[in-house]
Amino acid sequence: MSGPQQIEAWSVEATSHRNLDPEWHYAGRDVPHLPGLRVALRAGDLMGEGYAPFLPHLDASPATLEATSQAIAAALLGARLDEPDAALVRLGPCTRSRNAARSAVEMAVLDLVARARGISVLQMLGGTPCSLPVLRIIPVKTPERMAEIAAELVAEGYGALKLKATGQPEADLARIAAVRATVGPQVVLTVDANQAYGGLGAIALEAALRPLDLWSLEQPVPAGERAALAALRRTAVARIEADEGLFSAADLARLLDAQAADGISLKLARSGGLLPSLAMARSAAAAGVHARIGTAFGGPLVTLATAQLAGLHPCAGPAECAEFTHFDDEDHLWPEIVQGCLTLGGSPGLGQIRRVPWQAPWLDRAIVVPDGTSLRA
Repeated sequence: MSGPQQIEAWSVEATSHRNLDPEWHYAGRDVPHLPGLRVALRAGDLMGEGYAPFLPHLDASPATLEATSQAIAAALLGARLDEPDAALVRLGPCTRSRNAARSAVEMAVLDLVARARGISVLQMLGGTPCSLPVLRIIPVKTPERMAEIAAELVAEGYGALKLKATGQPEADLARIAAVRATVGPQVVLTVDANQAYGGLGAIALEAALRPLDLWSLEQPVPAGERAALAALRRTAVARIEADEGLFSAADLARLLDAQAADGISLKLARSGGLLPSLAMARSAAAAGVHARIGTAFGGPLVTLATAQLAGLHPCAGPAECAEFTHFDDEDHLWPEIVQGCLTLGGSPGLGQIRRVPWQAPWLDRAIVVPDGTSLRA
């Protein structure tokens, strides 16, 4: 008689998603392509996979992200699929330097265990299938071009848009006003300044944008300046959201203690995975602060993993789960978005469908880290 299924091999491959808009610009930089990696775990004929982008504020380099992911994945060797909690413990703690890698391996664990049970991750975690309204992000361009893109997206059925800002108030106001004039009052608009403003500048920007009826203004000041964010919140009409800087439960606790935000943006790679992000959402809700699903930057895999949050916790506002549409991914089919909504919960695992088999080598051995410790369980 065969015993319980166990994780018997792991694999990590570097990947790079080409941006279909090579002039996609935000936070002072262009994003012509997005480096990252995929992680796979195997048990018999079953495979679970995960993904993390390389983002400079999370990892020192793509090589660091890859090495950390390999070490965490190797620690799962021998983990039993019928004991998922024990497997998840092997992921180790959430820390800023390992959260992106941890999130990729956590995705692979959840995907594999759910596929072994023949259900979705959403169902496995006690969630409810749902139809999720999603927004599209418009990067920094001229006011005219941003308005054109907005009109195209609304014509495709999207009812919510997120506009990037730069820290230049006159130019930002012109861009946002051009979009609002083009799409009309019925479309939900959020603005993300990616920490580009100082405290007084953020207060002035929010006041100037009031006639344009924003749903939220996201992280206009540096993440560490919680007092400035709290001052903005006290005077603002728009919802004020915190994003950058939420790497841990302790970071969230400091934000809540400062009463600095009406809401938080959830991102798996930043916070260490789906389950840590879910815990953050619940902690915020207990303090009367909403959670919104932040950008799932990359291909379909990270989008579907991030979107699970909507079926596990009542998230507010439109979710940023459609950005796979401007990144190429030759390995996975795109999930379907109909009239601005993504449907969740019906397919096994995270719901991704592969176009081609996994190609990277499989390993069934431990990784030895610089202090000489073997990471095989």
